[in-house]
Amino acid sequence: MIQPATHDFWTLEDELAYYRIVQGAHALEVYSQDIFVRHFSTWQLSVGGVVVSKQPLELNFARNAVESQCPIWSGIRKVIEALVIRTLTATAHLTDSQRKFLGIRFREVAHGASDPSVWKRVKLLTDPWGEHLPLSALARYSRFVHIPESGPLACATHGTDGTFVVTDALLDRFGTDSLPDWLALLADAGLLPATPLCAPPAQYAAAAAPDRSAW
Repeated sequence: MIQPATHDFWTLEDELAYYRIVQGAHALEVYSQDIFVRHFSTWQLSVGGVVVSKQPLELNFARNAVESQCPIWSGIRKVIEALVIRTLTATAHLTDSQRKFLGIRFREVAHGASDPSVWKRVKLLTDPWGEHLPLSALARYSRFVHIPESGPLACATHGTDGTFVVTDALLDRFGTDSLPDWLALLADAGLLPATPLCAPPAQYAAAAAPDRSAW
């Protein structure tokens, strides 16, 4: 397995380890030199492959996990995460878990991208109808409203007068708790104006409610 990174097998080689990232693999297998340590399921890292450290990792007593304070492993984890982000931002079709992986690390994705035009095409947005949209699509909207669920109200509101509906599921994907926090995150990445318009959801609820005065 230990071949130079110039061969097709390895994605990357550095002073810490050999890395192979495989889209579609079931897990990421970690070796401390020639000793298998553990695997990370795809729900944890969103991609699979193989990582082989060049130096012994500090393992627990059972030798089935790396000690959290191991400096070599800490460095390897950062490289793995950067490789996963690079792989996913170049992927045409993402799973929900992959969108969540990138959304939680959105600041790293935005500030670490060498080519902004690439990551802005990543479909991290999902509208109330369930359509996945690229981040660049935000330029089409002038106001934003938070409606918790993707129900009839959210579907009727989305797109009306340039309105983008942000659901609880979308807030959770980006690790934010409120619409202002989500907007600040996107504005910091240059995808929105510094002070985007937040429309109060009450006006849409009133507009969608039936007029009972004539009943």
